[in-house]
Amino acid sequence: MSEGWVSDSAWNDTMAEAEGFTGYALRDWMARGPLEELRAQRHAPCVVLAHSVALYRAQRAAGMPGPAGASGHSMGFFSAMVAAEVVPLEATLDLIRATEDCAEARFPAGRMGMAFVIGIAESRIREELELHPDLLLSNINGKAQFTVSGPRPALEAFVSEVTPHSLKCGLLPVGHPLHCDHMAPLIPYIKARLEAWVPRDPAFPLVSPLDGRILEGGFEAWEETIVSIASAVNWPLAVRGLKGLGTHFFECGFGSQLKNLTGWIDRDLKVESLQAPRVW
Repeated sequence: MSEGWVSDSAWNDTMAEAEGFTGYALRDWMARGPLEELRAQRHAPCVVLAHSVALYRAQRAAGMPGPAGASGHSMGFFSAMVAAEVVPLEATLDLIRATEDCAEARFPAGRMGMAFVIGIAESRIREELELHPDLLLSNINGKAQFTVSGPRPALEAFVSEVTPHSLKCGLLPVGHPLHCDHMAPLIPYIKARLEAWVPRDPAFPLVSPLDGRILEGGFEAWEETIVSIASAVNWPLAVRGLKGLGTHFFECGFGSQLKNLTGWIDRDLKVESLQAPRVW
């Protein structure tokens, strides 16, 4: 993840900011491991979020023009909030911490999670979920790409039943039932934990990852960020909202999963990754 950035001052300043708030050795884990630390339930979200924000700031410092708008898939929307200067990086790291604390207090360890399914229509997914009422559709990533959330035993049964009919299906390395009503009871407690953070109006338009609308003002954007923990992402709608702002997209983070996902949704869009340093 850190390849090409370890000597960049803007990247290092952001990572140091995240390390100071979390107390985690994020850059050491990224460079030297151990991999178990990097992938740990509490560490991985902080690494991904801090790196995404650091990439954005480093690319802007290198001459990248400001965006016409932004959104993000799941925790990627946290990064967009920071990039748009609605809240500081520390506020989104605090949101991660509050979510982890509340989820660990509510759900027994190893009992909840998420699974992904690729290659099955939404109507078929919903039919399968009727057989597993404890499971909920949690992300609509494309016409035939979804996630479901809920108790792990039900997820394992669901994966076993759906796998023969899918292109790919499996459990995600997530310990909480994110983006569904199972998380809804935690929202008031999470909001109470975050009262100290006062949002500002975004520096550029933000598109909701839940329904694709343009969010009006900082308070609505921050509210959307918090409730997204218990709400399903609808990425095709988010892409439609972003397309109203332009057709040249940049993915700000490690890897190219969102780049590929967005390209499959709309082949007319140009999507590039910001993972590597570049000349603007």
